[in-house]
Amino acid sequence: MTNNLITFAEALWESGILPTLLILAIGWASARFTRNKRLSALLSLAERAVKWAEVTFDGGQTQKSQAIKMISDYLMKVDKAHLFTAKQIDEAIEWAVEKMKEAQK
Repeated sequence: MTNNLITFAEALWESGILPTLLILAIGWASARFTRNKRLSALLSLAERAVKWAEVTFDGGQTQKSQAIKMISDYLMKVDKAHLFTAKQIDEAIEWAVEKMKEAQK
């Protein structure tokens, strides 16, 4: 059984299928890691923006709009605005607000 598996793997390698699958798997894993790293950075930024808006402004809508502005301005400054949609920024702010509310309980 083991010999058949080794022979099968060698045949896949020689045909070029296995190297192609490995390259695709590495590309997929790399893209997933990069996406998770960017999302983590956005969530961290959203936490700071929400905390800042909470102590600086009155009213939920004003706080939210200022947090969005702070995040957007920062992303534009570091030339990363193209990496996130408005929906992703909004969801990150909502996540940070919920996290802050849970911490206050």
